[in-house]
Amino acid sequence: MLKTVVVTVTYYPNVSDIRFPLALELCKLAAAKGIQTVIIDDSPDHHTVRDELEKAGSGHVRVYQQEKAIYQGKGGALRQAIYNAREFIDTNHLDKTAICFTEPEKVDIMNHMHLIVKPILDGGTDVVVPKRCDELFKETYPTEQYHSENFANLHFNSLAQQFEGFQTENARKIDWLFGPFAFRTSLADAWLNYKGNSWDAQMIPYVRAVRHESRRITSVTINFRHPKQMKKQEEGDISFSKKRLHQMNILFDLLGERELS
Repeated sequence: MLKTVVVTVTYYPNVSDIRFPLALELCKLAAAKGIQTVIIDDSPDHHTVRDELEKAGSGHVRVYQQEKAIYQGKGGALRQAIYNAREFIDTNHLDKTAICFTEPEKVDIMNHMHLIVKPILDGGTDVVVPKRCDELFKETYPTEQYHSENFANLHFNSLAQQFEGFQTENARKIDWLFGPFAFRTSLADAWLNYKGNSWDAQMIPYVRAVRHESRRITSVTINFRHPKQMKKQEEGDISFSKKRLHQMNILFDLLGERELS
């Protein structure tokens, strides 16, 4: 029985983008570890991207073009990925399987997938948000990103403490800004019914599931290593700092003010 499907979304102006080889590595790891992976792609040269990613995935990776008439933005691509991933899973086992989202450049996440989904498959929780080991977080990420994301995590965790579902020992220190998360497949509608088109589409569905449906959430610490190429490209680059500030401003409003306050 297929127990886990990984989903991700991609966009590359061209295949010389620094992130494209990382996506290929993620697909190769998916094949090596036997992890079914669904990718929604919105690249201009979709056919080339699709063919290269599926070739790297050796039968374990399926790439679909984003259907923008139905699914808009990054949030829409995530919903399409979840919708397609659910088609791979036996409807009689939705409570015994997991879907995990990650960004495609987070290659090393595949090496920790068994730890991320284990609490779900064992029946101990409904949602898992992996947490970066602080030592490796500080070592392998751009300095600016390490500090800005720690700040945002502290802020959101402080807000979340007022809600019972975030007060358990394993839910007090969620790594909100990491990105990856996993959930019991039977919870897919929480994401499919949310209409946000940005980063909020990753987090707000599990916040609502915890707050309004008494779903269980767990943090699992993993020894994740960020790609050296990403640190080299982004550290000290003001444009990336501005992008992170833009992301935080969106999340401070949509997640912090509207969902956790």
